Amino acid sequence: MSKIRRELRNYYAVIADLATRSEEWSAKPAWLEFAPNNVCNLRCIMCAQADGLPVEVMKTEDAVELLDEILPDMSVWTPSALSEPMLANIKMVVQKCREHEVYLNMYSNATLLNGEKFADMADRIHKLWISFDSPRREVLEMLRDRADFDQVVANMREVIQVAIAKQVPVGFVAVLVKDNLEHLDELVDFLADLGAVESRSDLRIQPMLDNAERCRDQNVFSAYTEEQIVEHIDRACERARERGMIFHVDMDEPFRRNVVTQAPMVREISPEILSVMLDEVKERFPHFCSMATNYVKIEPNGEVYPCCRGPRELLMGNVNDQSMTEIWNGAKYREFRRRMNAKDYPDVCSTCDVLVANPHFDKAWVKKPAVNPSDP
Repeated sequence: MSKIRRELRNYYAVIADLATRSEEWSAKPAWLEFAPNNVCNLRCIMCAQADGLPVEVMKTEDAVELLDEILPDMSVWTPSALSEPMLANIKMVVQKCREHEVYLNMYSNATLLNGEKFADMADRIHKLWISFDSPRREVLEMLRDRADFDQVVANMREVIQVAIAKQVPVGFVAVLVKDNLEHLDELVDFLADLGAVESRSDLRIQPMLDNAERCRDQNVFSAYTEEQIVEHIDRACERARERGMIFHVDMDEPFRRNVVTQAPMVREISPEILSVMLDEVKERFPHFCSMATNYVKIEPNGEVYPCCRGPRELLMGNVNDQSMTEIWNGAKYREFRRRMNAKDYPDVCSTCDVLVANPHFDKAWVKKPAVNPSDP
């Protein structure tokens, strides 16, 4: 059976498993998050790496065996473990993608990824996301500790030119913090001047998560009022319209924004079909986390989770002890699916935007915490 037929059958199986409220699934995961190590060359203040994560490395032979087991049915691979993918045996990653016809949805800090390296892997890129939070040197180098602003900008310029030539999608992600809010409009201009409009790249603004101690004083909601935040976001939106930049703010209301000035760069490959399927899942089965229908996260230590957040309470197993096939339909996954179907959500799920920010999700499904009558 061809790769595309196998993937399509798998997408249909997801819908069938959801429709029948199955706990043991015939569908297999289609999106992998995994890197054979968690090594990163930066210590971004909003990342747990800033607090000193222990280095974890999976032996190459074990990683290869795992990938050969699970990639045949996969469509997309995010090579990440709070790490920089260029340091995660990237040659092996790309080789395995080519062997199994899988595409990379990759996040990079652009310190090591230049135009030449990007061109070498462009045939396997679904989309490259570059983390770039500010056009101001002092802010970027503060947030992305150990980064060299000039090197990052030079690499981004080269990557954008390759993306234009090879028609490969590139996007930019900025974490919203206290020190970059007031010049979001400058960030739009800076990326537009680098070629992001010509490459039809998008800029996405995401909220900062309190993942590390060092980022505590950068909470934008503590430093600014809601009205001030909205004002600066709207100013950036207006600048995006003027420059022809695609601009999104992936935050809750009243901050969420979508400025689409042109069609984004899209590769007509199977991961795009997966995206369509996930949109259908969100609409038809809003009670069930769309990520949990297809995504699997495997840490370098072998731990398996059903989503990118990877909370300890959703640990499903370890590939050092069982095969991924055994874990996927093991007791913990079956119980997790039972709870999703019963709308009996784990606490970590009931506060996650992937589930509750779905416009088709009924927030009444999330049980309110019990109130103790003795509480004041």
